[in-house]
Amino acid sequence: MAYLDFEKYAEEKSMKGSIPNIYPRYFKKYVAYKDKDLKILDFGCGDGKYFPFFRQYFQENNIFGVEISDIRVERCKNEGWKNVQKIDPLKKLPFEDNFFDMINFDQVIEHIKISEINFYLEEFRRILKPEGTMILTTPNYPIKRIYDILNVVVKRDFKKIKDDPTHVSFYNFRNLREVLKIFSRVILFPTGGFIYKKLPIDFFSNKIIGICKK
Repeated sequence: MAYLDFEKYAEEKSMKGSIPNIYPRYFKKYVAYKDKDLKILDFGCGDGKYFPFFRQYFQENNIFGVEISDIRVERCKNEGWKNVQKIDPLKKLPFEDNFFDMINFDQVIEHIKISEINFYLEEFRRILKPEGTMILTTPNYPIKRIYDILNVVVKRDFKKIKDDPTHVSFYNFRNLREVLKIFSRVILFPTGGFIYKKLPIDFFSNKIIGICKK
């Protein structure tokens, strides 16, 4: 990831806002969220979008975040999130083996080169507890670009004409499942979208949400 300017990206794009409506459904189904002693890692935590959500269920000192951007780490700390730190690309994560019960990996995998992703997935397996869970989301290509064009036409959101320049890997249900085979169990779900409502086939889902068990 070193070839991308993530500090410039942080200056240009905020990563706050609300979490996807569909996320709590899978979180509550696949995570033992009523146990406040669970330890959670938000990998690529952005500006701390998920911190208020996780704070509803877990002790604050058990909610950890890592980011590649100094700017975003500072924003998270300004929100009162203490357990956030900067990491360097392709470096061992600063956590012990079998440390976390859950890893949140929200719309980060598409920012990592295919040739590098296995390093991070191996690290996730290392730091997850034996019964640990990873939840990830990512855009579903190529239909994601059709949704972008619809946003340009319907919502006049002209920023969507070009794809996000920091997306360097493009996943769909087939190739994402192949990448995640390092985990013992992987379940992928469609998140929906306008076209998906008319044609409820995985190909037409705007994004993918995945549940991975160590």
